[in-house]
Amino acid sequence: MMAVCSSCGGGLAVARSIGVVGLIAAVSVGCAGRREEPQPARPDPARPHPAAASPITAISPPIELVLISAGPDVRRAFYIGKFEITNAQYAAFVRETGYDGSDHPSSKPTEQFLDYWTDGRYPPDLRDHPVTRINWHHAKAFCDWLSRKTGRVVRLPTDAEWEWAARGRAGRVYPWGDEWDPRRCNWGDPGEIDGYAETAPVGSYPAGATPEGVHDLAGNIWEWSASKVLRGGPWCLDAESVRCEWKGREDPQRADDKFGFRVAVEVD
Repeated sequence: MMAVCSSCGGGLAVARSIGVVGLIAAVSVGCAGRREEPQPARPDPARPHPAAASPITAISPPIELVLISAGPDVRRAFYIGKFEITNAQYAAFVRETGYDGSDHPSSKPTEQFLDYWTDGRYPPDLRDHPVTRINWHHAKAFCDWLSRKTGRVVRLPTDAEWEWAARGRAGRVYPWGDEWDPRRCNWGDPGEIDGYAETAPVGSYPAGATPEGVHDLAGNIWEWSASKVLRGGPWCLDAESVRCEWKGREDPQRADDKFGFRVAVEVD
């Protein structure tokens, strides 16, 4: 069985990352709003809240980072992007290098590299939205460029790092905790609850951040990991698909309008 995105009718496989490895589960969870306003998650007492990490200022807007400590399946501390990479940030890469994605064309003719941009420019109203229509190789190309530009090791987070940042020692169901709240992320609501029919500007749901301050790990877009697995769940799927434990498995050459990424940076 597969979870199917209602916006595209595709067959993106979604799997739990714990329990039976590789289990493909159907997505069918209803949800209801709460009367009280959502509050940001409380810091996990088992993990110190990190001091503000130095952002990557070599591009504009700068990339804000959050320090994540080592854990059971993550041997070294690392930085992870506080937000997903935006159109404006990816545009800095395209402007400087002339990159056009042709080294790794999308595997689907109807889903081409940045095909919602015009003449190398993103729509002005999407400046702070996550960049999409990129495949795994296009995301990696950005990281490789930024590594050369900064002298730091910038890369995609591994699958284990992504999940550790999202779940923490407490093994949270959602980045903010264990209870579903439809107002804490951009999920498969048509915009009546979460406010957006498709992507939202990064950081639009501060109450949905992790205790450490990482935003948008549930919903908005699928995020490529170094392991070529998609994490986080996009704006078009329901509550089950944006749980921290779920994975999307797709062709790494595919540049879908729900595929984007955030960076990880190695600690010096």
